[in-house]
Formats: sequence, C-alpha cells, structure tokens
Amino acid sequence: MPAPSDQPTFKAPRGRPTSVPGHLVVKLAPGAVRPHLAARRAGAAARARALPDTVMQPLEYLRQNAGLKTLEPMFDEPPAMRRARTTARGGDALRLAVAASVDPTESEISGLNVATLAEDAVSASVIKAVESSPAVEYVETLPVRWASRVAADPMMNLQWGLRAIRWFDAQPTTADVTVGIMDTGIDRRHPDLAGVDLVYEHFGFSANDIVGHGTHVAGIVAAAANNAVGIAGVASCRLVMWKIFSDTPDGGEYYVDTPAYYSALQATANAGISSLNLSIGGFQRARTEDLLLQRLIRRGVTVCAAMGNEFQDGNPTEYPAAFSGVVSVGALAEDRRRSAFSNTGKHIDLVAPGSHILSTLPTKRSDFRDEVKYASWSGTSMATPHVAAAAALVAARHPELGPSEIAARLRDTAAKLPGMRSSAFTKEYGNGLLDLAAALA
Repeated sequence: MPAPSDQPTFKAPRGRPTSVPGHLVVKLAPGAVRPHLAARRAGAAARARALPDTVMQPLEYLRQNAGLKTLEPMFDEPPAMRRARTTARGGDALRLAVAASVDPTESEISGLNVATLAEDAVSASVIKAVESSPAVEYVETLPVRWASRVAADPMMNLQWGLRAIRWFDAQPTTADVTVGIMDTGIDRRHPDLAGVDLVYEHFGFSANDIVGHGTHVAGIVAAAANNAVGIAGVASCRLVMWKIFSDTPDGGEYYVDTPAYYSALQATANAGISSLNLSIGGFQRARTEDLLLQRLIRRGVTVCAAMGNEFQDGNPTEYPAAFSGVVSVGALAEDRRRSAFSNTGKHIDLVAPGSHILSTLPTKRSDFRDEVKYASWSGTSMATPHVAAAAALVAARHPELGPSEIAARLRDTAAKLPGMRSSAFTKEYGNGLLDLAAALA
C-alpha cells in the first residue's frame, strides 16, 4: 500500500461511471459547415438542406451504426433555427441541428453538439470512425463529474457574516482555545452545539435558555463546522458559558442579575479563557465592573463588548463597551454600512456583521420566544461574538500576544469601508470591518 504522502487527495469513489452511457460530444469543424450556410440568403431549412454530404456522412454513420436518436447543439442557437427545428423531422432535423450549432462569428466553441445514441453503442471504433471525417474536429464521451468535498453545513451559504469577515479565506481550524460568554444561557442539546466542549455555570438559575440570546451568541462563536448540520461558527473552540440572567422577567424583559454577573467576572480570571464575549450593555458606569474587567485584562483575557443598539434613541454611551481596554464592537449591515441601530462613539474599536445574522436557538419554545433551532437576529450582540471568536483565534495563533496587542492587531488589520471616506478611524466604524484572514496572517 502506498505511503500516505503518495495517496491522492481526492479520488473517485468506487463504482461510479466515468462517462454518461449512450452520449457523445461531437465537435464539427466550423470551417466545413460555415461556407455552406453563408452562401444563401434563404430560410433556415433551405440553408440546412444545402449542407453537403461530406458534413452529414459522419452523422449518418452514427444513425446507421450507433442508433443515433438526437443531435442537440450544446449552446444557444439563432431563433430562426430554433423555430425551424421544432417542426423538422428525420434528415431535416439532423441538418438543422448541425446548422444551428455553428456560430457565424465564434469558432472556438462553435460546432459543439451532444449526440444521444443507443446506450451500448459507444465504443472506441465508433468514435474513431466518426473522427476520421474531415468535417469533425473531435469526438469524446460525455464525462460524469462528482463533487470532491467534505461534509458541509446546509445553512452555511446563508451566513453572509462569514464571507464579510473573510472566514472562508482564513479557513480557521479547530483551535486549542476557550471563549467565555456571559449571557442568558445555552441549549447544550442543540445539534450544532452538542459536540462543543462546554463548561456551563448557571448560578442556581435553571439551565434553560429562556430568551435564546445566549444560544444565538454561542452559535456565532462555536457552532460545529463541517458536521452536515445547520451553520458554522467562527471558531471551533471550547466554551465557558455563565448564565447571568434571571429566569423571571421584569416588566416583560429579562435583565442581567448583577451579583451573578460580578461573580462570573471574578471567576473568569481563573477559567482559562482567551477572550470574553459580553453582548450586554447599560448606561451607568460602574467602578466595580470596571475593576473586575481590568483584572481580567491583566490576566490575559481579551474582553469584547457590544456598543449598544440605541443609536436612533439618542445614541447613548454604553458600558461595559466604553471601559478602557475593552474591545468595543459596532454592527455592520449586508450593504457594508453601519447597521441603523448601532451606537457610535470615540471608544469604538471596529465593526462586525450584526444585521440578520443566522445562528442557533434553543430547540424548544419558551413563553418569551416562539422561534426554535435557527433564526436570523440583529444587534451589536450579534456582531460582538464574531470579534470575540476572532480574538481567541489570534491568541491561539500568536500565544505571545497579550490582550492589548490582540486588540491592536484586530484594529490594525480591519478592512476600511466606503462609509469611512478614506479616514483611518471614524466614530461610526472605528478602525473598520473585522478581517479574520488578515488578523490571522
């Protein structure tokens, strides 16, 4: 058996045919056909009948010896020829097909036809006989093609955000790195998250993610790629999830339980994570929160937080995004402009996809949410996990870099956007759009 290095990367699965039974590609010589078509100004049928026997002989051979059923021009044909061929029969139909396949101006692909024969009629001798005609450039069997692929995720093509950040160019592999998330919880039974190495702390609250926000964020970060299920996350990595939201709504809304949040920030310092996603925000600056965040950053955690979604309601400054040392993330829409809701400010670092982001949701409905399994949601909450995942991948690729250096790398490699008008930094876009391929280069 050959050594692994001698094995082909892709090879055909056993048992598949290499050609389509009963079909040949026949490339007629345009020079043998075109003069006879141009010599007359008659209708399509009359011009086709003018084709000499030398052109028709190889096709007659196929009719008599290989059970030729149809001859179809491979590419578009003139409308007059198409109309004439709809009613033609017998020899006229064959002549019209030949005439229709020869473009008066294009030689390279002119004269290409697909001949349908009896299934067992294709042989080397038949091909050789037809190719011997001066009116034929070549004959070949019609090839079968199959995809050489790994398992793909059926919804990946709907994830415009992955293309926007150049995830397909970066092709990140499974990283020996951990991302922390503080949110509404996670549905660890979701088929796109079930295989993720997960530590889940829910502080006495139920393990259920009632709101679904945390499960959505977790999918953006770490949904299993190439598992033939749903979507792909930015990083195939470990997760630590802290549920910091109460199970009981206040006025119909769910809010962070601040003591649980602070406890989580304290515990995070020893959790072995590379980056922390905080898709949360509020207007009040809190010294305790700042203290805990600065402690995390000093211990090597890159903290990423959402700018907030209230631009149309006064564009307030929100925390924790506005704290020093925190990577502050705004949202971008599909048209590569700032999402209308995304807050702006001088503290913004960069933007990431945040409008209509497809990701995972809990598999069971709740009183708060009817959507299950997958949905497209919008918010700076959806933009931030793109960056938190990228920060973790940079940390895995460059373990010598600390949080401030990782943040600088994300900013320095960000792609400039039309709305920045050639500026290096703007309050709307920060340093530009997250570019994962450049950050990992």
